[in-house]
Amino acid sequence: MTIKKKLIVSTIAASLAATAFAGIPLSNKGLAEKLGFNATAYAASTAFPSTDIVAYATKLRAALVSTGGLDEVQDLREAIQELDNDANHTDLKYVAQPITSKVTTKLGANFDDTDKTAVANLVLDVISVTYDPNLTELERIRNTDSYRGVLAELAVGAGFSEQEVDDLTVDDVAEYFFTLQEKVAGLLDGLAADPVALLAVLNDPVKRAKLIEDAFNALAAESLVVQDVFEAYGITTADLKDVVLRAQEKIDSNIVLKAGAALYGAYLKMNETSTGGTGGIGGGTVDEGTVEVPKEVTALIDDIKKKLAAATTDAEKAAIIAQAVQQATALVNKLSNFDLSSNVTVSNGQATLQVSGSSILSAIAGIGEILKNVKALAPGVALPPVVLNISLGNVAQNDVNIGLNNAVIQEAIKAGLSGINLTVNGLSAVLPVGGQFNGAVDFKINKSKADSTTTGGLQAASDVYSFGLSIGGQSVTSFTQPVIVSVPLGNVDGVDKELLSLAKIVDGKLVFQGGSVQGNSIIEHRDTFSQYVVVENKVTFSDIASVQAWAGRAIEVIAAKGAIEGKKAGVFAPKDNVTRAEFAKMLTRALDLDNSLAKESFADVADSNWAAPYIGAASQLGIIQGRSASKFDPNAQITRAEMATMIARALKVTKGATDVADVNAALANFKDASSISTALKAGVAFASEHEIVIGNNGKFAPNASATRAEAAVMIYRAVNFK
Repeated sequence: MTIKKKLIVSTIAASLAATAFAGIPLSNKGLAEKLGFNATAYAASTAFPSTDIVAYATKLRAALVSTGGLDEVQDLREAIQELDNDANHTDLKYVAQPITSKVTTKLGANFDDTDKTAVANLVLDVISVTYDPNLTELERIRNTDSYRGVLAELAVGAGFSEQEVDDLTVDDVAEYFFTLQEKVAGLLDGLAADPVALLAVLNDPVKRAKLIEDAFNALAAESLVVQDVFEAYGITTADLKDVVLRAQEKIDSNIVLKAGAALYGAYLKMNETSTGGTGGIGGGTVDEGTVEVPKEVTALIDDIKKKLAAATTDAEKAAIIAQAVQQATALVNKLSNFDLSSNVTVSNGQATLQVSGSSILSAIAGIGEILKNVKALAPGVALPPVVLNISLGNVAQNDVNIGLNNAVIQEAIKAGLSGINLTVNGLSAVLPVGGQFNGAVDFKINKSKADSTTTGGLQAASDVYSFGLSIGGQSVTSFTQPVIVSVPLGNVDGVDKELLSLAKIVDGKLVFQGGSVQGNSIIEHRDTFSQYVVVENKVTFSDIASVQAWAGRAIEVIAAKGAIEGKKAGVFAPKDNVTRAEFAKMLTRALDLDNSLAKESFADVADSNWAAPYIGAASQLGIIQGRSASKFDPNAQITRAEMATMIARALKVTKGATDVADVNAALANFKDASSISTALKAGVAFASEHEIVIGNNGKFAPNASATRAEAAVMIYRAVNFK
């Protein structure tokens, strides 16, 4: 097969493999003829597509029909097609820009406007056709000359050899798209929320963007063959996410929500009728029949159902449900805590625990059954996220290895657990469940004493800890979902606890990560693993006397956490203005939101820029926005109103803060309230009401630039927000 024809097949292979959506027969001969290839071309190939893919697609379409969701999915497909509604292809180009920009960067002048339009149209066609594919649409895509030409260019530009392209199979590409669909559905299922709460998540653009990003990142961890095509052009998961979000942005949100709910409902229906786990391609989950739900769980659920059936009034039902939620919560708490200290073994100076066995699996299955039934019996009520707590107690060894077998992980994903908390000697680590954490886990801990050589002369407040992690037998050092680490503190007599910081040891030097002191521990979200130690980090500056009275303590604490640094040794420059990029780092670091793997899509922020991961983290969480769709303006001075708004958004993410009830009333005391941008008023009102940002002489001065001293004070107040 030629490169051109093979790449065309690869590009739309997911749609070809999923034609069972439309109830069209999937025979090798029929598909080959439709694609214009003779039967000999496929004589040597295996099933095209595989029977697993056909079965999966058929089951998914049947579930859509059964749940009445096929029309909603079709409506979304038609809405996507309608994006190409003007001669200049304005919406179309906007949607495809994250991909076309990367291709243009690689191919340069050889990739002209005609090519861009062709790729943009192809992107639109592929997005829409994968929702509800039919052979007529696929045949139209195949017969579009502009697609043929531009795909040939892309193949050459990617540097693929004919053999490399021929090695791509229809099943490889089909698996990519079906796996993506399963990742999204699995993440939604992991929310363990009721239908109302689920729609609320889908309706929140920030949470929806994070969900899509997590799905693509989880897919990236699968190392599927088709990702080589994307990598050849530097097309990242963030780019793919942006294409989806841009398409959704241009479509009526009700259509998107209905289609999303329909696909999720179909996913649940498939699981409900499956006898082999999630019903996904290749399986890999625990057979429902092999795990016994605890009798106390079934007894509680049966009792609740009987009481509800006998209830005659809404008030009586409400009382039963309220009591049921309390009982369910208590039982979940009981099932989610395991003391496995007696199961720890010691060999060659290492303490080891292998977490497996029917009792663990049974407890997890019981939790999943409770969450599912609460959702069904009490719509609008959801139990808090559930973490499985596994304690090893106290061990004498400095080396500890904890293993979670694949069955435990898969059952936890299926049950909707949010994480698994491993505790030993007062140290704990909460590992996420699902996404990147989708296989057997081995977690290693090494503890050693801290000395002045390790700490650079700073006073240590903990031992030194080294962490190691492997998932599915592969070593992992960076995480798309953070691991929450709680490090026990040692002797802190005479130590200023506000100045304690978890420090990462890199090439013998300390890189301060911050962390929140709670009780006798410091808690920090980690997206990488290395060596860590807690130290008292006293940072002094020689030029802050003029602001010492009102900003001195804030500067000292925020600097100790590594969230703000001096311009040079001993020089803080308190009256210098703060750029948008600088504040993104200050805020994400101080509130423990930074993520070294976070990506942003702004044209004026290079991936190599020091601020890129901070801007990416803040952008992905909806904390910060560009000054336009493609421009962040990182070196521009940040305004007081922008600062206030970023802080308000960040506190919603980290501490569950809510907007003020009456924005106008909160701003009434400011003479210049009318000069606050409409988009920033809610954030200014929040920051003002909670005294995070304070006005002066009856004015807020929303458009004035903020100084480094002011930024430190605002962030310090945000860190201490209750």
